[in-house]
Amino acid sequence: MISFLHPWLLFGLAAAAIPIILHLIARRRPPTVVFPAIQYLVDTTRQHHRRLKLQNLLLLLLRTALIIALVLAAAGPSVPVAGAPGHVPSALVIILDNSASSGAVTDGVPVVDRLRDAVRGVLAKASPDDALWVMLADGIARRGDRATLTALVEELQPSDVRLDLGDALAVADDILTTDSRPGEIVLVSDLQASAVSDAEPLAPLVVARPEVTPPRNSGVARLDPGPQPWLPEGGRVTLALVGDSGRTVSVAVRPGERPPQQALATVGAPAQIRFAGLPDGWWPLTATLDADELRVDDTHVAAIRVAPAADVLWDPLDRHVAAAFDVLASAGRVARGNGVTIGSLGRGPSVVYPPADPAQLGALNRALDRRGVGWRFGVNVSVEGVTDSAPLLAPVAVYRRLRLEATQSGRTGVLLTLGGEPWMVRSEGVVLVGSRFDPEWTELPVSAGFVPFLDVLVNQIAQGDLAQLSSAPGDPVQLPDRVSEVVLDGRAWPVEGGAMYRAPAVGAYYLAAQRDTVGTLAVNVDPRESMLQRASDRQIRNLWRPERLVPLSETASVAFAAGARSDLRGALLWLALLLGFAEVAVASAGRRAK
Repeated sequence: MISFLHPWLLFGLAAAAIPIILHLIARRRPPTVVFPAIQYLVDTTRQHHRRLKLQNLLLLLLRTALIIALVLAAAGPSVPVAGAPGHVPSALVIILDNSASSGAVTDGVPVVDRLRDAVRGVLAKASPDDALWVMLADGIARRGDRATLTALVEELQPSDVRLDLGDALAVADDILTTDSRPGEIVLVSDLQASAVSDAEPLAPLVVARPEVTPPRNSGVARLDPGPQPWLPEGGRVTLALVGDSGRTVSVAVRPGERPPQQALATVGAPAQIRFAGLPDGWWPLTATLDADELRVDDTHVAAIRVAPAADVLWDPLDRHVAAAFDVLASAGRVARGNGVTIGSLGRGPSVVYPPADPAQLGALNRALDRRGVGWRFGVNVSVEGVTDSAPLLAPVAVYRRLRLEATQSGRTGVLLTLGGEPWMVRSEGVVLVGSRFDPEWTELPVSAGFVPFLDVLVNQIAQGDLAQLSSAPGDPVQLPDRVSEVVLDGRAWPVEGGAMYRAPAVGAYYLAAQRDTVGTLAVNVDPRESMLQRASDRQIRNLWRPERLVPLSETASVAFAAGARSDLRGALLWLALLLGFAEVAVASAGRRAK
């Protein structure tokens, strides 16, 4: 649509009526000659007047068009034209994907450097009247002027955080709906196929893609230390790779500062490394590959705890529990003793579930209260349900349970829930379970996960080791209720127990409760970042339907197309000049004819 810099000058279009008025005033009727003798003169006069009419009409049109052209030129008209050098005040969201994969080196240059150059060129075209946002891999859109955002881009480095491009486009589109100026989204990314997801942005979209082929790559996808804690005899690490290089690579795994052990691994063929002789305590594990074009995924971290097998006291008459602990004892994961009591309240750490005789419930609750436990068994709940998903245990069916009721303020120590209500809790070294480990109460005792669950229960949960979690940078993970600090490399950050936490970077984080380590959080780059294959142009067009899909080198030339307009004043002035020359020529010819 045409817009004008000075629309009030359009009132001058009324001046276009002046030539018409003058023409009507000056118009004369030729005299009528009725004498037959001068018919020849009449015909000649009629032809002469016909020529004069044509000349006058042409002069009328030329003079009217001249005035219209001058008035329009004074009003400063412009029209939207893609690729025009200037643009009206616009709103622009630049999505700069500096996720981990942007650190890959192609032809000796990191991809992030190419992305940075493209965005720098776009920002150079911005005017002070533009609204500008730059969104990075963390998904946060930062608003600023050209100088501020250029400085941000200049300092940019690859991030450990993964960016979903479809989600980023949705956020950018929402931002532009709040601004009345012409809006546009510019996506500058390596366009990893695994990062491309569906989106339907309403704003015009420009997608800029690299012109170089991504390298083949291998990265560490998983570093699994197996059941925790490791016994003093040692443990086994399983390591899996991800990528498309197809090469066999050397992998080194180091516990703490001890010498590493090495193995050969390929994608699709996990490698195993065994360690022995580690003293009791917490140990970080670091796996490292030989360096390649993408370095960030060549390192993977985990954490282990080394401790003796738990001494457990269980009731041999509790058939399913006894059978499971016999399996654990034969594997060396537990030993008979008085360390952890199963089924009833003992002197030390205990796992307590409802007694077989309901008459004993009152005495049990009083004993829990004397122990200082912040929970008690409540009324019977006969409604069947399934436990909520949690890292500790996959969902299992529950047929009977007793409601767990908090006796102190808050509901801290919740480990598992069912329909949002506590089903397993921990307080003062005591774990309460709302159901007996009996098939009439829950399917857990006859499920494949029962033995591993009891292993974790007595060797970790009952001992105060609440969680061994894993996530990717920026991904939310729920912390155990008791956690008050997150520690990395000696630096501690206060957190709220039970809240969601997003680790900012790769590392082995320790979860602390009052300076006591109660768990770990292993944070590693999302394995999908190791897959450097790019989405095809066809896939991009089908998913997002961009107005333009261009190489990085052409990004700046097509940016601000939504607000790009061509100024028509020059063309109108040239037209007015030509009309003026034509008017003079026609008027001169008319005078000569007279």
